[in-house]
Amino acid sequence: MGNAAKILIVEDEYITSKIISKFLKISGYDIAGCAMNVDEAIVLLANNQVDLVILDINLNDERDGIWLANYIKEKYNIPYLFLTAYTDKSTMSVAIKTSPYGFLAKPFQKTELFATIEIALHKQNELSILKDGQKLLVREENQSVFLKNVDRLDKVYFKDICFIESQKNYLLVYTKSVIYKHRITIKEFTLIIPPLLFIKTHRAFFVNIKKIDSFDKIQNTLKILGKTIPVSNTYKQEIIKLFKNK
Repeated sequence: MGNAAKILIVEDEYITSKIISKFLKISGYDIAGCAMNVDEAIVLLANNQVDLVILDINLNDERDGIWLANYIKEKYNIPYLFLTAYTDKSTMSVAIKTSPYGFLAKPFQKTELFATIEIALHKQNELSILKDGQKLLVREENQSVFLKNVDRLDKVYFKDICFIESQKNYLLVYTKSVIYKHRITIKEFTLIIPPLLFIKTHRAFFVNIKKIDSFDKIQNTLKILGKTIPVSNTYKQEIIKLFKNK
């Protein structure tokens, strides 16, 4: 179970804003709002869940898109990408210093828009992965990950993931209503899942301990969502201990 990523559009050209909105709706994304200037954007950010901001650099205002990018970076932990008709060296140099998640040059095609959004949300996923042995301060079940659902990415909370199955270089991530196919190794993905919520049952399976329906000690299997999950001898005692503590 997941919800389409919610995207805020900050663009002072009405036609461009409507085109982006139309493209996003066709793909299944949710529109968190459309702002024509910085003040409108600040209000929308404060009053709505926003997963990504598409941000025009030139807003014809005293405070431009670069000012707003720095504001988002300081106040919100959400990705943003720049939309601009200005690709001169000086503009790009200033914009790059804000560490955006991507750039989209006007005019753009629908495929370019979707690709830039997907890259930005995947980058947000990657920033949640442990790197160089450094632990993140928070890893709770109410955290989320962005997963591909046909033409869009969904925001999926870890607490809603029932189990994860490895298929070599990609994973099948099972929720109650959707099976997501995510291109990442199980080793990488387990770096971002809450360690107290998930347990390994087999070299190819991690399960949400709160979603287990039953455990067959004779067959060495679990039942989740009516599906049979193998339990290898390596992890059987951990499962037995888990059920004893319930």
